Amino acid sequence: MTLILIQLAALAGGGALGSFLSLACARFTPALSPTRWCAALCFPGSHCPHCRQPLLWRDTLPLISWAALKGRCRFCSYSFGAESVVMEWLVASLSLLVLLSFDSLTDALFILTAASLLMMVALIDRRHLCIPDPLNYLLLWLGLIHATLTGTETAAIWGALSGYSALWLLAQGYRLVRGYEGLGYGDMKLFAALGACCGWQGLPWIALGATLLALAGVLMLQLRGRTQGVSPLPFGPFLAIAGWVTLVLQTRFTLL
Repeated sequence: MTLILIQLAALAGGGALGSFLSLACARFTPALSPTRWCAALCFPGSHCPHCRQPLLWRDTLPLISWAALKGRCRFCSYSFGAESVVMEWLVASLSLLVLLSFDSLTDALFILTAASLLMMVALIDRRHLCIPDPLNYLLLWLGLIHATLTGTETAAIWGALSGYSALWLLAQGYRLVRGYEGLGYGDMKLFAALGACCGWQGLPWIALGATLLALAGVLMLQLRGRTQGVSPLPFGPFLAIAGWVTLVLQTRFTLL
């Protein structure tokens, strides 16, 4: 009975976390400073973007409110879309999966926090073609703190330094050859943060995975005939996915 209650709490907490992450991504704009971004999470309160009517407290309950109202505003029937509920389901499911997969509470919190930050990185980079510095710095410090607790701080420090240096050199070479920027500084900082989380040993696997995912993304666009006139393809989401998979494999199975 106790185990079931813990699992239900993980689902509920994960749903609430997913709702917060979705809100944070929705209220981010590149022009906002970190302080103003934090303020935007509190004011104004939750409201319908169409009719601007404040939402009732029961209309903000993760998962339940979306199912009850079929994803629409109670007042004007505006459709909120599925992005928020997908994020809530994803984080809720991930929270339960992490709880069941990791015996160490430290590792479980580390994996879940890293996943939350990387989800925000992927979503914001896909929307705005930029990665907020606060997310990269939080991920960097998360990796360094976890490494200190597990006695792997040397590998984490070298991972952060190597990650940034490698992408910086690659970006300079790309600019010399092509004449324009191919990688942003946000990608470099993200790779450094992933190096802190995974250690220098994980960087080749992250780079390989992200490159293969990016190539697959370009191929899909070409097959659909959508390569003309489209915006640049952000690399952050591919780094985020490859980084999280590498992190899980390292932490749970010690395979890499």
